[in-house]
Amino acid sequence: MDFLPPVVVSFLTATFDFAPELQSFWMAFQGAMAVRNGPNKKNELGWFHAFLLSALSSYGGAMFAFLWMGKPTSMLTNDLNAAACIIAFVLANYTPFDIGYKLGNSLPIVLVTTCFAQLFRSQGVVKFSSGAFQALKDSPSAYYPIPVFGPILNATLLGNMTGFFFKGFHDYLKNGMPWPFQNGLFCASFYHFYVHDDKGFIGKFLREKTLLPMLQGEMDTATFGVVVVGLFMQIVGLLQLPLLLGPTFSPFTKAYSLVVASTPTTKKSSSSAPRKLVKQTPLETTPSEPTANGTATKKKRKRNKKKTKQS
Repeated sequence: MDFLPPVVVSFLTATFDFAPELQSFWMAFQGAMAVRNGPNKKNELGWFHAFLLSALSSYGGAMFAFLWMGKPTSMLTNDLNAAACIIAFVLANYTPFDIGYKLGNSLPIVLVTTCFAQLFRSQGVVKFSSGAFQALKDSPSAYYPIPVFGPILNATLLGNMTGFFFKGFHDYLKNGMPWPFQNGLFCASFYHFYVHDDKGFIGKFLREKTLLPMLQGEMDTATFGVVVVGLFMQIVGLLQLPLLLGPTFSPFTKAYSLVVASTPTTKKSSSSAPRKLVKQTPLETTPSEPTANGTATKKKRKRNKKKTKQS
């Protein structure tokens, strides 16, 4: 992506100064604001209850997703996350005149919060996919030269742990596939096959038979994968703001709807259409034909009786 300015590439790859600190803080601030605008809108929750909700909303994946690979949570190994949760919670709830909360809902701060939180998430997809691949690459299945599902699912589950914890399994999934699942499956699959798959046909197809190498330009493959994932998540994250398309927006469901709408529907043939019931008029009957009330048969019997008497 040689057409992107270096500052944009530096941002999407998180190679600028204080990148870890800024990502941790704004991710924590987004979680604190989500709780303050939602469950704690009236400030009725106890401070410890509200604080843990804020921390879980921000770092649910960081708390639990590491356990899938048998690693300690980053909430224990990274002091930045815990410190960011404390600072962000105080700013969102306990500043004079509620200035932190009011500024947090202003458009400039919402845009900054969204961009850095999405950067944190995109970096998580890349790191969790790469981490699982490094752990599993020496034991692929007999059907593909690299492990397929492990690196994709590990990165996908990262963004869904908060939803599972807050809503439970059934309530989280009852309305279809949540957006974090859609995003994780798409981004993790692309990054895994484009960057890690140097032996299988899927990776070779993506790098040789598509337009992606032309977009990649002089950029190395790993950096290009990070930029694509980061750019996609930045764009969708901004589009999902309430001021734009809203949090329920998904490019995948929109694409599916367009495909269904553009598919021509076949008209039903006349033979398959239900036939209308036609009210039938009663048929004229000959003396020998019985009717529903049997009147023709009775008349015939009377005539036969008369003939026998006369004879």
